[in-house]
Amino acid sequence: MTSPQCPCPICAANNTHQHLTTVVDFEYGVVPSPLLVVCRCLDCGSDFLAPRPTTAEIASYYPDHYHAYHDDHSGLARALVALRSRSRARFYRKLLGDAAGRLFDVGAGDCRHFDALKPFCSLEFCGVEINAAIAAKARSRGYDVQTGTLETMDIDRHIGRYDIVSMNHVIEHVLEPRVMLERACMLLKPGGFVLGQLPARDCWEEALAGRYWAGYHYPRHLQAFSYGGLRQLLADKGFVNIAVRSAPHIQAALSVQNRLIGSGWHPPMQLGKTPIYSWLILAVLPFETLAWLAGKGGIMNFIARKPREDSA
Repeated sequence: MTSPQCPCPICAANNTHQHLTTVVDFEYGVVPSPLLVVCRCLDCGSDFLAPRPTTAEIASYYPDHYHAYHDDHSGLARALVALRSRSRARFYRKLLGDAAGRLFDVGAGDCRHFDALKPFCSLEFCGVEINAAIAAKARSRGYDVQTGTLETMDIDRHIGRYDIVSMNHVIEHVLEPRVMLERACMLLKPGGFVLGQLPARDCWEEALAGRYWAGYHYPRHLQAFSYGGLRQLLADKGFVNIAVRSAPHIQAALSVQNRLIGSGWHPPMQLGKTPIYSWLILAVLPFETLAWLAGKGGIMNFIARKPREDSA
């Protein structure tokens, strides 16, 4: 395999090689131009897409019916999302010692998740969202959400204001994850927390699914972090008390769906899901539970702290 021309966007190493050329968009059928390949970094074990697309090209990867732009949860998925919101709210309260605080969310969407959190924790919410129409919906809900990206927005009024910066399923979508974490650190108060969730490349699910692995979410995931790669990046950007752990999740249902579609099944799709998606969730729960307990789940949670001024 040939070596790509760009360094790893996660650890900046040049020790990379082309890994997969057969990944396609099983969920929405987007065909990027130019075509992208999956490269692997031999230093940090993470994957990334090359050549790196432009911002305009990235925008074209997200169709209007992309699931994150719609309330696509129903049945079992809706119940699991509600359970997740309560769990996150409890965790935020614990971090802040049940005190009030401020949270800045990267990739805030239309802020449905803020609505879900609000009854269970005392937080002032703020954020940034790249999609202008979706950011407008967030503002119509009464939230302070800017249109743009954390990497490029004017952050002057936000520096040093936040107890928590969250980025759930976002950092894998951005061109410059290193810049994103640098700016997240700037938003935090001394001792504040950056935290989030994202796919984990070195997991049982990826080893079994290969090019069908849902964590590639081609071409929208521009990188797939390894557990170690994420730890290294957080440390490189000055964070301390870093914890990166396998998270309970049902992502494997999408990997199974991808394999079925890749084998020739052509069901009606709604927001990237097939009619049997809820059944696939039930089918993968035993596997996902074992992978989580073994620390090899396909989704990982992370949390790290900005150093306190008196310990810097």
